[in-house]
Amino acid sequence: TLTDLIQGLRANKRNEAEYIQRSLSEIQREVQLSDMHQKSVAVDKINYLHMLGYDMNWANFNVVEVMASPRFGEKRSGYLAAMQSFHQDTDVLMLTTNLIRKDLASANIMEVSVALDGLAQVATHELAQDLFDDVLAVMGHVRPYIRKKALVCACRLVGRYAEGLSAFVPLLKDRLDDPDPTVVAAAVSVVCELARTDPRSYLSLAPKLYRLLTTSANNWMLIKIVKLFAWLTPIEPRLAKKLHAPLSHLVSTTTAMSLLYECINTAVAGNIIDVQLPAVDSVGREMDFASLCARKLEQFYESRDHNLRYVGLVTLAQLQARRPELVAAHYNTVMRCLDDPDMSIRMRAIEAISGMATRKTLVPTVKRLMSQLVLSNTVALQPNSRAELNVESETLDLPLLDAAGASLVSAQGTIVSPKIDVSDVADNPEYRLAAIDAIINMCSRQSYANTSDFEWYVATLADLVYIAGVDVGLRLSDRLLDVT
Repeated sequence: TLTDLIQGLRANKRNEAEYIQRSLSEIQREVQLSDMHQKSVAVDKINYLHMLGYDMNWANFNVVEVMASPRFGEKRSGYLAAMQSFHQDTDVLMLTTNLIRKDLASANIMEVSVALDGLAQVATHELAQDLFDDVLAVMGHVRPYIRKKALVCACRLVGRYAEGLSAFVPLLKDRLDDPDPTVVAAAVSVVCELARTDPRSYLSLAPKLYRLLTTSANNWMLIKIVKLFAWLTPIEPRLAKKLHAPLSHLVSTTTAMSLLYECINTAVAGNIIDVQLPAVDSVGREMDFASLCARKLEQFYESRDHNLRYVGLVTLAQLQARRPELVAAHYNTVMRCLDDPDMSIRMRAIEAISGMATRKTLVPTVKRLMSQLVLSNTVALQPNSRAELNVESETLDLPLLDAAGASLVSAQGTIVSPKIDVSDVADNPEYRLAAIDAIINMCSRQSYANTSDFEWYVATLADLVYIAGVDVGLRLSDRLLDVT
């Protein structure tokens, strides 16, 4: 039995290869027996060895034989082995068409179930084409358990046989009205998966999805529905006004952070925040929907959870591109994120803070980023650097401060070690490039609209030459030539 094989492997660790060769010889004899039970046990054993890396292609025909067994336990062993070892080029797959069709029409729901599972895994274009109608027929099965599996199987078959999509979508639409909520959830998941590549084909499902959005209490299904509307709204802008009320209600009331994120992301991506209708917050006050989203985002980037801080900053950057006046109020919070030990959060914070720069905040933002670029004991301004740049010393007042506001430049013009430890993140070349690009972009954006002191700007570029730590010479020289 399979148990004996596993116990034998554990007992023969010193001569495992020899033991496996003996076992393979025994399995080859067993699969030739007429006793289907012995044959299914042999298939279980070769399937186990296959998971350890041993080839079992020589037993493909025997696997098909076991799949055809009238006993469910043996049939299940055959389907499992097929799912584990068969692939698109397996030649015996052509022999399974009628076998799977028979199992799909079985009165035993377990046989129907295992056939759906197996077909979803091993289907080729030919198998999908031949059996697609059979799977669609099973979608109307009396058992919700089978209807769910049929939906998922049909989704996999559409990936192999795209021509079947036109017949599948109407039935998929019907399943959104299924009396069983688990089937509805499965249908929404399938729509979400298919709409990733072609959302326009599923625009006709919007009324049913809207009804589910306003009536369902299943957070996981609501997340998928909201995500779907993020793809559908750019295609049909009229959806924005329709979605304003349910999304603003969810943003105000939900305690599920994952659902809250999807709602805010959809509101921003679908331009729903631009709808001129009031939203109501959790205490009943009317306010602009965009303001409500900006306020709720604070829960993300002020969280201790790194994942929440990350997605919060990503969404804040998207909101900033549309409503910069709302994001400006979060300047101090985003600045604190620049000191986060997680590099991915720092990168998103740089992206957000770069778009938030104004004439008032430009200088302190640049100083904070340049302070991070200082590498202790590795980078220093040379005493003759000002002479080489051929710029008068009083125009190069170095703007480097540590987190406490103390100067990082000595009287001799040499960068001194900051009073706080320099994070390893700041030593990362990718982060340093991002910080330098952000400094350049903030200063030069809109024809230097934020830069009022060009002597300070030239001094900043000169400082970057010495503290960059990465190859940005071409970037900096282009900026210097642009303003001199």
